[in-house]
Amino acid sequence: MGDKPRIVILGGGFAGLGAAAKLKHADAEITLLDQHDYHTFQPMLYQVATAVVANEAVAHPLRDVSGKQSNLRIHQARVTAIDLANRQVHLAEMEALAYDYLIIGLGATVNFFGVKGAAEHAFPLYTLPDAVRLKKHVLKKWEDADKNRALADDGALNIVVVGGGPTGVESAGALIELYRGNFVKDYPDLPAQAAQVLLVENRLELLSMFKKDIQAYAKKALTQRGVTLKLGEGVVEVEPTRVHLKSGESVKAHTLVWGAGLQAHPVTQTLGIELQKGGRVPVGLDLTVAGHPEVYAVGDIAWITDNNTHEILPQLGGVALQSGEHAGDNIMRQLRGKATEPFDYFDKGIMATIGRGAAVAQLPGGQTMKGKTAQLAWAGVHMALLTGGDSRAKTALGWGWTTATRKRTERISVDTEE
Repeated sequence: MGDKPRIVILGGGFAGLGAAAKLKHADAEITLLDQHDYHTFQPMLYQVATAVVANEAVAHPLRDVSGKQSNLRIHQARVTAIDLANRQVHLAEMEALAYDYLIIGLGATVNFFGVKGAAEHAFPLYTLPDAVRLKKHVLKKWEDADKNRALADDGALNIVVVGGGPTGVESAGALIELYRGNFVKDYPDLPAQAAQVLLVENRLELLSMFKKDIQAYAKKALTQRGVTLKLGEGVVEVEPTRVHLKSGESVKAHTLVWGAGLQAHPVTQTLGIELQKGGRVPVGLDLTVAGHPEVYAVGDIAWITDNNTHEILPQLGGVALQSGEHAGDNIMRQLRGKATEPFDYFDKGIMATIGRGAAVAQLPGGQTMKGKTAQLAWAGVHMALLTGGDSRAKTALGWGWTTATRKRTERISVDTEE
């Protein structure tokens, strides 16, 4: 690496990896920075938390990527600030990095919307450590209750899931199946059948981005599995053993899973520009930041207007991957002295899985799928999107075993402090 153009990519998620892949043949020095040394497949984090698949099934070493791309270097470092004026990225563990082109794809963090106690006591599901922490916590609650029955009477086994979007619906469905399919047998001396999974959603419907027939199907599927739905309801305070709702009800529950919203990575506050809702970075049609044609914002951190519908694109994996790829393509154009092109998002549809034999899918043309057909489609799409053959193999094994036996062999908790 010498005096070539310096391209810095912030974030090793879908957006960052998509950009790096498009820059594979660039005559440039490319550096990718992430606070972790692995890429996380976020759509399946709830399956780690509910013991369907192992941690390694949703995480892939980032250095496997750099090993296949000679112009790419990867550093595990935390970004603390971005100096647009001087074209530098400041890091916690390294000296500042200068850039000629910058792609900001740091993603988002959980938004608790100011709910009292949520930041301290809720369990989000946005990172791999989040998923591992939730699984360990749930397993411990059952083990503690097995030793002290009074804890079960106090709601230690109950779980409140906040949010009726895909994260909340998928988490609630997976948790109730873990409860009814495994814990009723694991803990015969506990009132396992009475343990509750409650889903709380401010809106009057689930999966608001889907059509009405899918919303109705999701509601019925969750209810049949034993999930208690509280629609048109909200959480106003979270305590270690109680969840307080806006209706005044106090729910006995020692676990609250938060799947209700995101906000942009806090590094956006260092840019010195006017941000949009949730701290997201506004970008032009070509995904560059206003006044900085050398800087791109992509994925969950970006406020991207759809070039066709003129609506703001959602914080989804598909948007992240495609926007990252487009930023990489545009930098390739700039390196060749060509003009950038506007980003055209291709909507491939949206999906969610509710439980065994129950999933939903809505295709771009408006067609919908429900049940086993949708679950097969969901599995095929997610298997194809996983990074690395090893992750696919581990996922296939976990899914196959769970489907055939209904057993979840990943329901173990390892204490590293023993």
